[in-house]
Amino acid sequence: MNTRHARLFAAVSMTLALAACQKLGGVAGGDNSPKLAVGDAVSGEITSSSSLNYNDGSRHQGYKMTLKNGEAVSLELGGALSGQLAVFDGQSMLANATSGSSGEGDSSGSSVSLAFRAPKDGTYLIAVNGASAQSFGPFKLKTAQVVPYDGKPLGADSQAIDWLVGDKQEYKLKVDKPGLYSITLESSAFDAFLNLTGRNVEVEDDDNGGQLNARIRTFLEPGEYTIGASSVNSNTGSFKLSVALTPTPNGLVTRDGTALTIGQPAQSMMDSRGRRTFVLNVDSPRQVQFDAIADGFDSVLKITGPGVDAEDDDGGNGTNAQLTLDLRPGRYIVAVTSLGSQQGVFELETTDLGSDVAAPNNSNRKDGANDAAAEATATADVAADPSTIR
Repeated sequence: MNTRHARLFAAVSMTLALAACQKLGGVAGGDNSPKLAVGDAVSGEITSSSSLNYNDGSRHQGYKMTLKNGEAVSLELGGALSGQLAVFDGQSMLANATSGSSGEGDSSGSSVSLAFRAPKDGTYLIAVNGASAQSFGPFKLKTAQVVPYDGKPLGADSQAIDWLVGDKQEYKLKVDKPGLYSITLESSAFDAFLNLTGRNVEVEDDDNGGQLNARIRTFLEPGEYTIGASSVNSNTGSFKLSVALTPTPNGLVTRDGTALTIGQPAQSMMDSRGRRTFVLNVDSPRQVQFDAIADGFDSVLKITGPGVDAEDDDGGNGTNAQLTLDLRPGRYIVAVTSLGSQQGVFELETTDLGSDVAAPNNSNRKDGANDAAAEATATADVAADPSTIR
C-alpha cells in the first residue's frame, strides 16, 4: 500500500472509529460533559473507568465548548496518553488529529495539535480519545484563540506564524527585486504541502524542507504571487511560513549558451521546458567530472562534443546526475534537463580530475570517423538560437 493510500485508509478508519464512538459511546450527547472555555487548560486521565468506545474498546473524555460563528480555536493534547482529538458539531465531525500523525515512528505519548473554525454559533464537543484499547494515562488539554494572519503580503526575509484551520490557506507574496527565493512551510502538527503560482510560475513541493516540511526554491521576477499552504494528511495546527531571498554570489544563469569554467560551479534554473544548456571549451586533454545537483527534481545530464555523446540520470547522490568523461580539446554542449519537465534551481559542478588522459577508447566515445559530425552537431545546437551566444 503506498503512503498516500495508507494515509487515506488511516483517515477513513479514524473517521469511522470516531463516528462509532460518537454513536455508541455517548460522546455526541455530551450532556454530562464538563464545559471548556477558550483559553482554558484542563487535566484529565483516560482510565478503564472512562466512557467506552464500543467499536474498538478505547476510552474517551468529552468537553463542551460554546463558540461564535467564525471563531477559530487551537487545541493541544499533551501528557503520557497516546491519544486522539476530535471536534463534533452534533452528529458531524469537524476536525480530528492523532498522536504521531504528523510524523513517523513511535507515537506513544506524543502531543496532538488541532485547530478548527466554528461554522456557526453553537456548542461543540471536544473529544479526547485513547488511540487504542490499550491507551491509558494522564493528559493535559490546552485551548487558545487563533488570531488569523493579518493578510499583509509577504516579502523577502519575512515570515508568518499562523494556524491551518481548513483544507488550504493562501498568502500573497510581493517580489520587489529578482532573485532566488526560498519559501518554507514548517509544522510539527501536519505534513506540509506548498504551491506557488503567478507570473508564469507554477511549482509545488511536499517534503524538500526536511522531515515533513515543504520548501520551494525558485527564481522569481518582480511581481505578485500566491502561496498555498495545506496539509497532506488532512491534519491542522500551527505552522511557520517564511520567505528568504538567497544570495547567488556567482550570479544565477538564466540563459542558454552560457560558458562554463572548469572548477567554478554554475547556479542556474530550468526554463519553461525543464531544460538548460551550457558551452564548455576544452583547450587540452583532461578528465572532468560533471554533477547536476538539483533542488526538488530529478536531474539528467547530457554531454555532446568531439567523440562524446554521453547521458546520465541518477549517477550522483540520490536523483542527481553525474558523468565522468575523458575530454579532448574542443567545444562541448552540456545540457541539464529535469524528468517530467519540472522547473527548479540546480547547481552544475565541473571538477578537473587531471590532464593525463589516454587515447580515447571508453564507452562514452564514438570512433574518430564521427568526431567531425559530433562537433558540427554541438555547434548547430547553439547556433540554432542566436540568443544563446554570449
